[in-house]
Formats: sequence, structure tokens, C-alpha cells
Amino acid sequence: MSIERVHYCGLYIPGHDVHWIQAKLGSKDKTNLPAPGHLVEVRPDGLVIVEIEDDVRRLWNHDPERLKRLVTRNSGEISHQPRWGLMSTPSDGGAYQFCVADADRPDLRPCPAHPPTGDPADLLREAGGFSIPGPDV
Repeated sequence: MSIERVHYCGLYIPGHDVHWIQAKLGSKDKTNLPAPGHLVEVRPDGLVIVEIEDDVRRLWNHDPERLKRLVTRNSGEISHQPRWGLMSTPSDGGAYQFCVADADRPDLRPCPAHPPTGDPADLLREAGGFSIPGPDV
């Protein structure tokens, strides 16, 4: 099985790239646990429909093809952690994570043509956050 390449667009806003702090906080949260569910449908426009305990949720992700491909490997098995905007599906070494947003949010936006650049204040304002590799600090 090959490792799936992540579509990195440089936005850390709901529905785009998973930020490592988001993933870490979600994994340590013992109050807002991920709820197990099943993938119902993924549309090319990013709409992701899941069912969790008879509740149908409409989510959105910027890389629907990758999400669909990975979740399909697991017969549709997912978990959703709304508090952190995370959806995951099992992988050989743990889980693939996706940042998801409520599909009915009025502020959803497409990926930029190129990852945003600028100083940290610009990236916080325009991209929702940033991350700096350890060797660059």
C-alpha cells in the first residue's frame, strides 16, 4: 500500500489543512471524543456526507478525492470530532486525518493557487495559521 500524498494548500481554516496543533489537541481531548460513523457520499465539490448514530452530517473538505480514496479502503469507516474539525479513518500506522467544516458555513473558500506567504501576522490573518519546520526556527 502506498502512502497517500497530502494536498497541502497552505490554509489552516476549516476544511483545509490539518494543523499539527489541531491534531494534537484533538488527540488529547478526553471530553470531546471522536464519534464513530460511516461515510455515505463524497462529491467532487468537497461535500462529504457521513452518518453517525442515525445523524446525517454535511461536511466539507478541500481534497475530496483523497478523502474518498482513503475512507473507501476502510469500507467507509470514519470518526468525526466536531470540536476540533477533524475526521479520521484508520491507516496501517494509526489514522489519516482530515480537517472538515460544516458544509453550510457561509465562509467556505477554495484553495489558493499557491500557498500563502508573508510574515506570521499576515499568515494568521489570511491563512488561519502557519507552521515553521524545526530546523528553520
